[in-house]
Amino acid sequence: MEFIQIIVYLSIYVGLVATSFYILSYIYGIKKQRPLYEENELPFVSVIIPAYNEEMTIERTLDSIKKSEYPKEKFEIIVIDDGSKDNTLKVAKRYESEIVRVFHKENGGKGSALNFGISKAKGEIVFSMDADTIVSPLSMKRMVKYFKDSRIMSVSPGMVTEKPETIWQRVQYIEYLIGLLLRKAFATLDAIFVVPGAFSAYRKSFFEKYGGYEVENITEDLELALRIQASGFLTENCPEAPAYTRSPGTFKSLLLQRRRWYYGWIKNVWRYKSLFGRKTGDLGMFVLPVALLNIIFSLFVTFYLFFKTLGNVRDEFLFLQNVDFDVLNSITFNLYTIERTLFLLLSNPVILFILLFLVMIGIYLIYASKKIGKVHNIYFNLPIFFLLFSVLFGIWWIVSIFYALFTKNIKWK
Repeated sequence: MEFIQIIVYLSIYVGLVATSFYILSYIYGIKKQRPLYEENELPFVSVIIPAYNEEMTIERTLDSIKKSEYPKEKFEIIVIDDGSKDNTLKVAKRYESEIVRVFHKENGGKGSALNFGISKAKGEIVFSMDADTIVSPLSMKRMVKYFKDSRIMSVSPGMVTEKPETIWQRVQYIEYLIGLLLRKAFATLDAIFVVPGAFSAYRKSFFEKYGGYEVENITEDLELALRIQASGFLTENCPEAPAYTRSPGTFKSLLLQRRRWYYGWIKNVWRYKSLFGRKTGDLGMFVLPVALLNIIFSLFVTFYLFFKTLGNVRDEFLFLQNVDFDVLNSITFNLYTIERTLFLLLSNPVILFILLFLVMIGIYLIYASKKIGKVHNIYFNLPIFFLLFSVLFGIWWIVSIFYALFTKNIKWK
């Protein structure tokens, strides 16, 4: 067996084992019960919303969080206008009340705005909330209840995207649903290493003791999640607390977002490489190594299948020319193409393993979608995801690795 085939089969094996393990961990995590706050025990909460040029979305975000069923006397909303050049400050000012406070500061970036908000916060628990995110009325209460366990320093929501419109948003829609599985599985293993910045909760005491957000870090939420793990604390996940974020709608905007995310992942994971190993349990022995292997293997398999397919197409056309096949006869050619394609697919064990993997993911998605209520065209979006994601994933990582190796810095975009 060729070396390349060995690598391909090894990558598929690791993928199937990891997927099966995470699905089982997800199911176990749903049944696992941590101590939760009772209604009368809920602590005071501060929701911090940094905003830069968000006049078109911040109104909707404020309406969403104000409708929270958290006790009104136990939470406040802090809006930080980070030097916006539009009417963000003016729109936010209209919401000022006993529970909504609005501040203005010079532009310093998201991390700077969040740190400013934390310094003004009265709550024992602080939420970071993007100005284009909306949440379910019960999300905040469900998340805060997990802080009954003193080891927990952060809680992440059931992060999903809003109703997709473009083809790129449809890919992300399914990707975020898969993220529900992974985040809950990681929580079960006490191994969450990524917390979404769009809507997550933290103990204010952690910031007071271990410092605030790193202002110059382009993935400040990832760094904070890794810091929590490195400090010996836990992050929990609450999939029953949906938070809806707006996803990039064009190929370029999506590429810029993922370049920032993956570049930040490379820099921060390298910085916290001490998390690999036995001392951090499942995080260091399984979750982080598998995440790294998944990146390497995904790139390898994507390129392998791409060039293998090109080679097969070339060989087929050469064969047809040699046997004087009537390529110009569209009916005959199309029938032959369908038959030959099915034969090549169903006789290739690599493709069969990938189909098995996709079926497993599909079954999970149908099950997991019930956790967040209504989903949008999952049977239509799922095939689009299967066709495009692996290619996009490879492109995103190639670009990000290039920037990590040959550029000094990437700015937040």
